[in-house]
Order: sequence, then C-alpha cells, then structure tokens
Amino acid sequence: MKVVSAVFLALISVQSFAKNVEDVRIDGLVQMPSSRAFDVIGFDKNESYDSGKVYQAINSLFNTGYFSDIDVYEENDVLVFDVAERPSIGNLTIEGNELIKTEDLQRGLKLSGLEIGEIYQPETLNQIVQELQRQYYALGRYSAKVDIEVEDMPRNRAGIVIKIDEGDTAKIVHINIVGNKDFDEETLTKDFESSETGSWNPFSSADEYAKGKIDGDINTLKSFYLDHGYLDFNVVSSQVSLSADKRDVYIVINVEEGKPYNINNIALSGSLPIAEDSVWKQISQKKGDVFSRSEVTKVIEGISTVLGDEGYLFTNVNVIPEKLDNHTVNLSYQIAPGPKVYVRRITFSGNSETQDEVLRREMTQFEGALATHSKIQASKRRLERLGFFSSVDLRTRPVSGTSDQVDLDVVVQEQASGSIQASIGYSQEDGTVLGFGISKRNFLGTGNKLSFSASRTDSTQDYSINYDNPYFTVDGVSRGFQVFYQTSDHADDDVEDYDLDEIGVGVNYGYPISDTQRLSFGMTIKESTVKLGYDPSNETEDYVDTHGDNYDDVIASLTWSDSDLIGGVLPTNGYSTRATLEVALPVGDQQYAKLGVTSQKYWNLNGSDLWLFRLKGRLGYGTGYGDSDSLPFFENYYAGGAYSVRGYSASSLGPQNSYDDADTDTSALGGNILMTGTAELIFPLPMVEDHKSVRTTVFLDGGNVFTDSCLSANTECNEGVDLSEIRYSLGVSWTWITPIAPLSFNFARPLNAKDGDSTDFFQFQLGTTF
Repeated sequence: MKVVSAVFLALISVQSFAKNVEDVRIDGLVQMPSSRAFDVIGFDKNESYDSGKVYQAINSLFNTGYFSDIDVYEENDVLVFDVAERPSIGNLTIEGNELIKTEDLQRGLKLSGLEIGEIYQPETLNQIVQELQRQYYALGRYSAKVDIEVEDMPRNRAGIVIKIDEGDTAKIVHINIVGNKDFDEETLTKDFESSETGSWNPFSSADEYAKGKIDGDINTLKSFYLDHGYLDFNVVSSQVSLSADKRDVYIVINVEEGKPYNINNIALSGSLPIAEDSVWKQISQKKGDVFSRSEVTKVIEGISTVLGDEGYLFTNVNVIPEKLDNHTVNLSYQIAPGPKVYVRRITFSGNSETQDEVLRREMTQFEGALATHSKIQASKRRLERLGFFSSVDLRTRPVSGTSDQVDLDVVVQEQASGSIQASIGYSQEDGTVLGFGISKRNFLGTGNKLSFSASRTDSTQDYSINYDNPYFTVDGVSRGFQVFYQTSDHADDDVEDYDLDEIGVGVNYGYPISDTQRLSFGMTIKESTVKLGYDPSNETEDYVDTHGDNYDDVIASLTWSDSDLIGGVLPTNGYSTRATLEVALPVGDQQYAKLGVTSQKYWNLNGSDLWLFRLKGRLGYGTGYGDSDSLPFFENYYAGGAYSVRGYSASSLGPQNSYDDADTDTSALGGNILMTGTAELIFPLPMVEDHKSVRTTVFLDGGNVFTDSCLSANTECNEGVDLSEIRYSLGVSWTWITPIAPLSFNFARPLNAKDGDSTDFFQFQLGTTF
C-alpha cells in the first residue's frame, strides 16, 4: 500500500508550485542497490520538484516490485524516501506432487519470477495457485488442492512451501453421444482413448478423465464421420458434469450427423510436369465411392511422393471438395509442383563421436543430385538401422537466393554404442554367472565393431574376441574376425555327463545384395575335445567310439540376411530373416552340415511404438554326410527355457538318451531337427515412462526338437517329426534393459506338458555390474 506522510501532504496542499530540494535521501534499502533506487526516482539534490514528480517517483519505486511501503517527507530541506522492502525468497519447497515432476514445476515457477533470490510477491503466488489447480483439473484431478505457506526467515527473507494434494482422478461414469442416428455409441466410441468405468483393469487408465483425452476423442469422432462421407457432420457442444464429491464425470457430446456424400467426379488441375497416368495411379477413389477424408489424405501423400521422386520436392497438393445438392461431391486435386530441386550440400550435426564419413556412406541422397523423396527417406532408414543414434532427423533447407536448391541437414542424437562391464549374477538356466566384457559397436567413431567377452557359469566358460568392419571396401563389403575358446561341463545340468572344449578362429566376408540384404561367406578352423563323464549315455559313447574324442574341423558357412529392424535392443518396427548353412568340410575329421533359419517381424498396432505384435520362428536341420552318418551329438539342437519354449526347463525337451542301466535317469539328447515359434503382444505399463528400455509382453510359445536317427537300443526315441509332440506355453514376460545389467522375468504355464517333462513356472535372469 502506498503511504505518504502527513507532513508531506500538508506541504504539497499549500505549495503546488515547484520547489528546490538541497538533497535527496533513501532510507531502508537492503536488497536494491542505492544507485538503482536513485535512477528509479529520477531526480537528485538541488533539483526542483513538485507533487506530480514525487508521485511519479513513488509509482516508479512500487513498479519495481521491491517495496511494500513507501513514506516520503521533507526534513531540513532534504527530501527523504523511507522505504520498506519486500522480503526475498530464501527457500522454496514443493511437497506432494507426483503427477507433475518437480523439475517441471520449478521451471514454471522460475518463468513466473518465483525462485530463490527473487523478491517475494503475494500476487504472484495467487496466480501460481490458480494455474496449478487449472493444470490438475485438466488432468482430471478435480479434488486437487494447492496451499502455500510463507515463513519468516532472518535477513528479511521468506521461506515458501507449496503443498500439493493431488487428490484422486475423477472416473468417467458415462459417455453419452446425443444426435447420432446412423451409428450406435459402441461403434462411435470403440476408438476413443477414454472409456467408461467398468471392470477392474490395473493396466488401463482409459476411465480416468483428462480434458486432453476428451478433446482427442472428439477429433476421433469427427474423423470417423468424415471417413464415412458425412461432410456436414458437426459437434454442436460437449458438456462435462461432475458429481458432488468430484469423483464421477459424466460426458455428453451433442452432434449433428447430416447425410453421407458419394463421389460424383474426380478431376486434376494445375501443372503436371510428369505423365498424368502416374498421378492417376495414386488415386484409389472412383465415381460412386463414399467420400473418405483418410483416403483423400493418402492420395495427397501419394501424389506428393511421386512428384517428390522426380525432384519436385516442394509439391503442394490441395483438394477442393464441391458439394452438390444430391449429397454428392466433386473432388478436384490441385497440383502445384514448383521447380525441380537439387541438393547443394549435406551437413551433419549431433555426431560428436561418430565420424561424418560413417554417416555419409549410408546416404543414398547425394550432393549435387536431384533431391528425391524416396532417397531422403531411404537415407534416414539406413542411418536408423546403424543403431548408433536414438533419433535421426533429415531436414531440407532452401538455399537463399535460389529456388531450385536445398541443403540437407542431417541431425542425429547419439546413444551409447559401447560398454565395459564386470558382472555377477544368477540365471536359472546357467546358475551363477560371472563375466567381463568390453564391447564397442562404433569403435573410435569408425562404425566398426570390436568386442571382447569372458564369462563363466556353473557349467560353461566362454572367451571370445570379435572384430567387424562393415565397410572393408567402399562398396560395402564387410570383413570380420573371430577368436574363441569355450569349455563346458554338463555333469550337473539337464544335458548328459560329458565335458567339451572348443577353440578356434574364423574370418567372414559380407556382400550387400540390396539396401537390407547381405550375403556372407565365412571359414572357421576349430578343434573340439570330448571327455566322457562317469556315466555317459549310449548315444554319446557310441559316437566317441566311432569317431574318437578329438576333432579338427574346417567349417565353411554361407549366410543370407535381410534386416530392416528399427529400435535397437528392443525393436519397435520392421523385420529380420537370417538363413545360415554351415558345412564341416571333408578336409577335417567330421563331415556334417547344418541349415538354420530365424525370422521375426513386428507390427505396430496403433502407431505409437507402444502396442506391438511380434512373430518369431526358428527352424534348424543338421545331418552327417560322407564318413559321418549323423550330426555330432554336441552340435544337436535343444529346446526349452527362456530362449525357446518358456515354461519348460532349459534344454529339457525332445528325445531322451538311453543307458544300459534301466534305473539311470535319462536326460535330453537333443536332436538334429528344431522347430520353435513365438507370438507376442507387447503393451505398455501405465506407470512406466521409459518404454525404450522396459518391455512387457503376453506370449504364446511352441516348439520341440526331433531326431531322424535313434539307436536301436533306445526304445523311448522316435524318429522323424511328430507335430503332436510340439509343446506350448502361455505367459507374461517383463524385461528391463538397465544401464548396468539386464533383468528378465518370465511367468509361463505349459499348456500340454506330458509325463516326464520338466517345467518351470517362473524363470529369470539377473545381473549386477560393479
């Protein structure tokens, strides 16, 4: 409140003329520097003043927001401004917020001038309370309350505590659409993000009211009618009603449907620099069809893409609907292609680690060439497939002073492409796990991959060094090297009693066939040593008696791969297929061949990368040839466990081995034929924010291994594939890719387990890096 002393009021009441003042003094300043205060009042000693000028000075001081009270008086020809400063904010605390992050609240408070060190202004707090409540109301928290407590602190400071009670989200009890005649409410609301409160569902928040969701649902309703030809459709009004306790919401949407329109005629207008037939191929509509806005959008995108692929990158396509009296409509697609556009320069940013060359070699759009839509999009896709970047954005920027040139700006955001880990953990399949690994998929920013790993479990030891250069030649020929050493002791697991040591080196070359396909050739030299345990099975002993226990093999491999997966460790889109033929050549001690095919595909169910459907299948077949009549037993396929058919113990399915002693417990023999498959529905958990590192799925697994060669003494072994022996399981999986180690939990129930099958309802893997 502005205060002016009685002395000064009396003075100016009798003296409205200007008066000189010998000096000016400002008392009570603490926060504001005196130099600034004198600048604000605007006059100094030996300067004339009148009442208007004094009032102007008082107003200027108040407008700074520093002062709560100002007293002005004259004392011995000295004009004195006696001020009382507002306290500064010495402490700011926010309590009770969960829905809105503290960082976001602090950012908003700072923009409003409310942060530590600023001047405390009560009117600002009132505005903030109203704004916070408005935000919570928009989130459906109508019972939310915001209280502010102000505490005095030493040195003219104030401590502010913002206490938030977020309340409960109001539930949508009923959604009522009024005025609909041609479609029932169930049809109109099936794609709504909001839904009425029904049965309890811990994974859904659709019945929680939020203004943004309702606005989106109204747009969905409009799109539905426009896609069904209702060009006159109109949302007259929408009302939201609250129950007395602010917990129940009732929504009423009033609509006018109108009548559907059919297409009477379709025409093209404007300039067509390419053959008109190629444009008409993009138009899927025809006379008599019901008008659909979504189809019109697809046509516009198709025409823009066709012209964009011819260099007309900035084509503008508009559609003009002309309504006729008989509820038909004429559609006229107006095309303005503009000039052909060339790329002057391609620049890269955001790649602080990755060399420009690594990005540039993935570009199918070149500098100096005609800018085409398909090549720009293909370049983006190739960069995303590298896996080095969390986001890739390609932007065209017109060149100043020209109409036919653009610069292409490639903006990437790098993500971690390497790790150094020492781990200790436990896996139900492998027991205690100890490991150390160094892996870099983008070694020194060159795009090359280098990795070293060493791991040890209860039954295995594994050491390997791998190096791969995807651009050994400028044409995209890759070259890789591998050195490995593996030992395994199967005495205490679900595989029979033997030890296996393998050491080898390998080299491979890969050749690009297309943008997504590669053909690779490899050669591996490997030494394998088998040491039989105390009680080996008849099958294992028979193979060692026939072929010995030490094998030097030369293995040639041919691999065809086709991959267009996007999303890194947890893909969200695309497909991959890999077929590999391995042949142990006759120059070695064993002769066998293995053919394997693995394929998977993701379908995005709602365009948000959150609801996905995935199918994955794996087939394998191995056989001996020449002097070998069967596949080596340690090259057999196995099924069961977290990596194949969940719900069954690891490597437990398929044919069982045999022993001379009928009382000896049998174990999985494996087989030379493998068939496994998985169907997964991937969905988001509402309480999880980072869906790039967390994934929840409902899965159906199926599979088994078979053999086409059984020992005559094994009466429990059946030769050939019997589809009735396929095992199935149904369950839920939760995976979290943490920065330090992966966590994976599987809850699975076998659907057709038979006597003798070993099952596990719960399977997990856990590791901790230190």
